[in-house]
Amino acid sequence: MDAEDPPLIKPELPKRQYRRVVLVTEVECEALERKEVMVTRDVSAGGMFITARYPLPIDSYLTVTFRLKLTDAPITCRARVRYTQHAVGMGIQFLDLSDEIREKLQKFVDEIA
Repeated sequence: MDAEDPPLIKPELPKRQYRRVVLVTEVECEALERKEVMVTRDVSAGGMFITARYPLPIDSYLTVTFRLKLTDAPITCRARVRYTQHAVGMGIQFLDLSDEIREKLQKFVDEIA
């Protein structure tokens, strides 16, 4: 490297708190006085990615209901949109999961990973 070359700077990439696994299942989303059935792409103990042609704006709040397996009881919780990809979908963060449900999600992720 020449003395005039600027040093390489690597951006700090945020590290996910939770490991994600593929989960393709229906999720009922309720927001802005509307209910809509969408499809998930992946899930973690902290959130999920939902495919959506028209994702909600960042920081929107919604209620989601989904099942990890067809035979499981549905999980319902409040969530917040953390990021969006136009015409692709949105990443949501679970807000009010009980410790029991969060452990169930973590066990599911650990079994799939």
